[in-house]
Amino acid sequence: MATESNGASAMTMEFYRKALNFNVIGRYDPKIKQLLFHTPHASVYKWDFEKNEWNKLDYQGVLAIYLRDVASKDSFLPASDIGEQSVSSSGGQQMETASYGETHSGRDIYNYGLIILNRINPDNFSMAIVPNSVVNKRKVFEAEENAKNPLECMGVEVKDELVIIKNLKKEIYGIWIHTVADRQNIFELIKYLLENEPQSSFA
Repeated sequence: MATESNGASAMTMEFYRKALNFNVIGRYDPKIKQLLFHTPHASVYKWDFEKNEWNKLDYQGVLAIYLRDVASKDSFLPASDIGEQSVSSSGGQQMETASYGETHSGRDIYNYGLIILNRINPDNFSMAIVPNSVVNKRKVFEAEENAKNPLECMGVEVKDELVIIKNLKKEIYGIWIHTVADRQNIFELIKYLLENEPQSSFA
């Protein structure tokens, strides 16, 4: 009986954490549709091509990967929206964004998002995740927009205890994840999202 009670309690806490993370992320990205994965602690590094070394950034906290609602073909991003950026919330209701790296513009094709809810300061780290098939189709069918805001296929690998992600602007980020099993799970999830056609929901 005690084991069953502990199991039910753990499931309840997990459900609560997912609901809480979903609601918090929704303050920064209102297009969140479904939480796909989260892990309690991660930190971010960026590769410095000139110095040939990793630089640790001031982002640590819960990492979440989520599905975004981009069903409308007429959906356009505001001047500053999801991208590689720091995102801060003012008063918990108004959304403000402070650029970190490149931000994205034009039609919203960013099917998935990665965010780290920062424990160090009010700015969170976010990264757009787009299937490579979507990026390649954009080059062909939206050549004019792609010329204005060129995007490149993303890549992901695991190396030196980091999940290494090449973003849409060819920048390289390393995500250190405290839970070793989650490191592999996040790598496999991002790899799946990049290599397959976008989905509107996950079971």
